[in-house]
Amino acid sequence: MRILLTGGGTGGHIYPALSVWNYLHQDTNDASEVLYVGTERGLERDIVQRAGLPFMAIHAAGLRRELSLSALRTAFQTVRGYLEARRILKNFCPDVVLGTGGYVTLPVIFAAHGLGIPSVVWEGNAQPGLTNLLCARRATVMAVALPGSERAFKAARRVVLTGHPRASEIRLADDARRSAARQLYRLRPGRKVILVFCGSRGAQTVNQTVLQMAALKLPERPDVQLILVTGQASYSEMEQLAKRSDLPDNVQLVPFVDDMPALLPQVDVVVTRAGAGTVAEVASLGIPAVLIPSPYVTGNHQEPNAARLVKHGAATMLLEKDLTAPTLWNAVANYLSSSHWRQAHAAALELATPDAVDRLASVVLEAASKRS
Repeated sequence: MRILLTGGGTGGHIYPALSVWNYLHQDTNDASEVLYVGTERGLERDIVQRAGLPFMAIHAAGLRRELSLSALRTAFQTVRGYLEARRILKNFCPDVVLGTGGYVTLPVIFAAHGLGIPSVVWEGNAQPGLTNLLCARRATVMAVALPGSERAFKAARRVVLTGHPRASEIRLADDARRSAARQLYRLRPGRKVILVFCGSRGAQTVNQTVLQMAALKLPERPDVQLILVTGQASYSEMEQLAKRSDLPDNVQLVPFVDDMPALLPQVDVVVTRAGAGTVAEVASLGIPAVLIPSPYVTGNHQEPNAARLVKHGAATMLLEKDLTAPTLWNAVANYLSSSHWRQAHAAALELATPDAVDRLASVVLEAASKRS
């Protein structure tokens, strides 16, 4: 089988596609061929090439609803990307195309439709983006991660609920990897672990508030350990601020986590953004979460992601404009109570789809079988 993957801009669009490929690649005993199509401007080239997959770039740009010079430039880039995608598809001759969102998905899915190649488009957020809404009309199957998202795709030929592939991948770390994580992060028996992470680049406002909270509250809580993942770009600045704050030894700063699937299952509470992948991961592991949706994302789509967990009692949402050391501590401390933790843990697991990668891969294989 030949599969063409596309999706770009951020890790939230790239990693789900790679998760499906990893699953299919193992399941088919190296019999499949893959090509990833992205752009030069997003993160996909570096991430995909580090994963060892062949990569080709086309032009793509964010769609605009208004009539303007910028909108005309965007339209030109999209048409150019469509023609480039057609050439790639004709040369590679995939059995199926999987698109996981981002600007690049549109020209590739439109080109696949024009050439009669089956395609699956996957949407991870509660509030779909414009690209996937437009692609849904031309995809063979529209797959969604969250219940209720189906209603946004009334024009699709078929819509299926699969869950988020990262919910499966986060559960795969073996005992040796988990033991290595315990040693690396000095996890101690009897201590409850709070993990704070806001993506590879971190979030300065969150980082600063967490350090203020830690200085105020954690000296009196030796039963708690806090790990703050600052992001590589912010690490030096946060490290200096931490030294001036005279933090206790139960607070640890790290620039990034190399093996999140090994560390996350050993955490009691997380403080994080509400990207679709992150929400799926913490739900899959049943970890109570304090979610701080990013106010800087397109369409404010992280708030609906967080709201779903909050509605079911699995998380607390704090908007960044309301974030202070006291409000953050109150939200975190609530889950340090055993009864509240158990309730949120059970609620999160009810929302989880641990077999999500299997579901989505099955949809992709079924679509590929329809290739004429």
